[in-house]
Amino acid sequence: MKLATRIGIAVVESAGKILVGQRAANVPLPGLAEFPGGKCEHDETPRSCAVRECQEETGLLVVPRDHLATIEHSYPHGDVELHFWRCGLSPCLPDLANPEKPFRWISVEELASLKFPDANQAILQVLLKRQ
Repeated sequence: MKLATRIGIAVVESAGKILVGQRAANVPLPGLAEFPGGKCEHDETPRSCAVRECQEETGLLVVPRDHLATIEHSYPHGDVELHFWRCGLSPCLPDLANPEKPFRWISVEELASLKFPDANQAILQVLLKRQ
């Protein structure tokens, strides 16, 4: 694998629900489900990136709780190093605070019915097993 793009991803949980969005039509892997996240800045940790990207994409401030996994994957559009962080909403926000579209709260069971990028499969299995 050549130099991979580091991605910080927030797997946000609140009141038994998970925050999930849908990838836009003008990005790689369009239409697939996704957790909030994006590319790390040059001097940014994946943990900080997950928090920043979640706030930029959803309008919600989150607090990282623990590192779920780091997964390397090769897609036709490039190599990625995905850093998944389990997060909760900031204490200043109510449970299931309203995220900006296209993000929404779903049950953990619903994760199995959505099509996510291939690199997310291991994280999905971890989340589904915990139910």
